[in-house]
Amino acid sequence: MKEKSISDSSMKSLLESISQPQEIQNFNLGELTQLAQECRQRIIEVTSRRGGHLASSLGAVEITVALLKNFDFNIDRLVWDVGHQGYAYKILTGRNEKFTSLGKNGGIKKFLSRDESSYDHFGAGHASTSISAALGMAIGRDLQRKKHRVIAVIGDGAMTGGLAFEALNHNGSLDKNMLVIYNDNGISIDPNVGAISKMLTRFASSQFYNRFRKETLEFAEKAPFSERLGLKTTLQKMHDSAKSFFSPPSMLFEQLGWRYFGTVDGHNLPELLDIINQVKKLDGPIVVHAITQKGKGYAYAEEDALKYHGVTPFEPEDGKFKKKKSSGKAMSYSQVFGDKLGELMERDESVVVLTAAMLSGTGIVNLQPKFPDRVLDVGIAEGHAVTCSAGLATTGNKPFVAIYSTFLQRALDHIIHDVAIQQLPVRFMLDRAGFVGADGPTHHGMYDLTYLRMLPNMTIMVPRNGAELRCMIEFAYGHETGPLAIRYPRGSTSDLDEKNIPPLELGKAQILRKGQDVVLLAVGSMVDAAEQVADLLEKNGITVAVINARFVKPLDEDTIVQFGRDSQLLVSLEENTIHGGFGSGVLELLSRNQIYTATLQIGAPDRFIPQGSPDEQLLAAELSVEQIYGRVLERLPAVVKKIRKNRTIQPKKRAS
Repeated sequence: MKEKSISDSSMKSLLESISQPQEIQNFNLGELTQLAQECRQRIIEVTSRRGGHLASSLGAVEITVALLKNFDFNIDRLVWDVGHQGYAYKILTGRNEKFTSLGKNGGIKKFLSRDESSYDHFGAGHASTSISAALGMAIGRDLQRKKHRVIAVIGDGAMTGGLAFEALNHNGSLDKNMLVIYNDNGISIDPNVGAISKMLTRFASSQFYNRFRKETLEFAEKAPFSERLGLKTTLQKMHDSAKSFFSPPSMLFEQLGWRYFGTVDGHNLPELLDIINQVKKLDGPIVVHAITQKGKGYAYAEEDALKYHGVTPFEPEDGKFKKKKSSGKAMSYSQVFGDKLGELMERDESVVVLTAAMLSGTGIVNLQPKFPDRVLDVGIAEGHAVTCSAGLATTGNKPFVAIYSTFLQRALDHIIHDVAIQQLPVRFMLDRAGFVGADGPTHHGMYDLTYLRMLPNMTIMVPRNGAELRCMIEFAYGHETGPLAIRYPRGSTSDLDEKNIPPLELGKAQILRKGQDVVLLAVGSMVDAAEQVADLLEKNGITVAVINARFVKPLDEDTIVQFGRDSQLLVSLEENTIHGGFGSGVLELLSRNQIYTATLQIGAPDRFIPQGSPDEQLLAAELSVEQIYGRVLERLPAVVKKIRKNRTIQPKKRAS
């Protein structure tokens, strides 16, 4: 029978009684066990209503409790990788009462954030940063001659990122006092070696063994015959070889200069408490390898951790997700990409797609069983995905790289150096472009038009709907003269028929309506907003041209020059940072052609927009239909203002 989420007020008394996390240090084992259970139920209760990262946080509950038992994070420093694992930590560090606001505008954030709590020592929404950031803290601590401990918690998925290994290698030579909890939920403990591994870990972390190890190495260093016989080196190798023989995972960490302790059961509190209590007394770089289970304590999440990783509201009793209001034939942009790419892969065996730990998120997870050799998940290694795709392009294959806009930022050097300079036909599919809602500024795709537009040889396309996306993917398939990027938003689209889309021609825009007073030149998600703004302006007697730019690079110079010369106000609209994006390109074009028409650049402002619903974020960025309409009216020349002076209308509510 399935386990159920229990809502029992008596079970929450211990959690609600905590006023400061330091109080946990006085709890006995029974109280700590109860506290872990209450945290688990609280996470299920809130995410079932608000959505969020469920499975990863459930898997790290005991690790969180054990760390709070052993350390004082008013003094000590803790860095969580990404923050998917951090909900129990938030709950136990003064945010339990507000936890019901998870993901809301002004509420608790889905990731650790320095501006949310003094206990969040480092914020991150992108993986593999924890060891590097923690090492920086350890270096700073030693420069200031302080003595506190620095701990990083990193999952096995984040360990696929190169940044984690760079930091491990660096501290292998620096030898700073630092503890890494390696939260491994990708494998299980082999029962045949589990007992031996546990025995060795207890022995290796014991005071007796570590005193013996230290004293023997010090003796070898001081002995007059040591250097001639290589005694210290021999003893060191004996210590390391013994551990490596019994615990193969230790070899990687030990070779990089870290002392390894593992594996331990990450859900066994007595075992966790014991090992952390022992190793916190040791000097140098330390790794504790904890085996955990994603979704621990909630059977539905245990059985399908991927499904319950990032959840929408669900019924905790049966694990079923609450149905959203039907949107007819609408499908997500990610699914549109996956479907169209599947058609291309059926047609042409040279088509290959790479992603960085986002098979499901980018809509290609269903393609992997059909094309296992051509659907490649490289792990959390965006730079490698890009350079590997460049290598693929040199062989005559047709690589597509499917990565969220916010994550592709991490591979900018690879895009420049390995793809653009060599003019290789790599096709970048940028999912989640623009505002993304509750995940907040770490996940907004606000900068891709800017960082890609600056690159020579790069072509950039932005579809207004799913049908245009399908056409652009077909265009990209046949594009062989250099790299090409297509960016599209999170969310759904109901326009899917390619037959309704005029043929695509490199660098050519689509004129949707003509007018001489105002030109609204828009890309992607802002095209429909431009149409609505045009309706409002025309009711005021103002003639409006609306242009779907389609291409951000190259721009349709002839069309923009023509309409720029004939209009009184040219407005660019984009869901990208105002700096360096589509609007900047339009202004550069007008300047080159010595066109001095009044202009208005509309895009995301020069600040980070906080979490909230997409509509709340558009309002915060002054990108709602009503706000755009108002800004256009303010900038219209005086002669046009006279036309509509006494005919101001109340703008209609923005369509959701």
